[in-house]
Amino acid sequence: VIPAVAHVDNEDGVDNAQHRLEHQREKRDEVRQRQQDRREETVQKRQEARSRGEEKLEIAKQKIAERIQKILAIIIRRLNAALTRLDKIAERIASRIDKLQEKGVDTSAAEAQLAEAEALGAAASLAISDAVAALESIDTTDTSVREAMHEAKAAIGEAKDALKAYHKGLVEAIRELKAASNLREGTGEADTNEE
Repeated sequence: VIPAVAHVDNEDGVDNAQHRLEHQREKRDEVRQRQQDRREETVQKRQEARSRGEEKLEIAKQKIAERIQKILAIIIRRLNAALTRLDKIAERIASRIDKLQEKGVDTSAAEAQLAEAEALGAAASLAISDAVAALESIDTTDTSVREAMHEAKAAIGEAKDALKAYHKGLVEAIRELKAASNLREGTGEADTNEE
């Protein structure tokens, strides 16, 4: 009787062991599934956070681009104002040359310098209009905003350099005009001393 009972216990023990193994496998599978679900959730949360961050970054970039665009517009406005002032100075120099010519002063050197300065003024005006075009071509929603900003900034730099050259040209014209005027005054004084 004992061997038969032992055999029955053995079968129950084998079935029981298999049952325990299956139960442990199911638990492991459940744990693995939960871990995989957690991983998927964290990946999904990261992707959502990344997409929200990218959206915020794009909005921030757009706002920065708009701010820079406003600043560049102000700079261009100032460049236009400087060009207008320099054009008025050129007009006054031309008027002074005309007055000195009426008095018989040789102003050919001053006229040549003024012509060069006016050519530089035309180049400055063209450079400013190029800067305006570069500024207007900036699309703040485009992905290449940075490149467009750099192009506009370079165009503004060229416009500044052109205005500086125009100013230097006008300064040279004024020097020649003063030299011609001093020659006239010097000869006029010499004529009065001889009498």
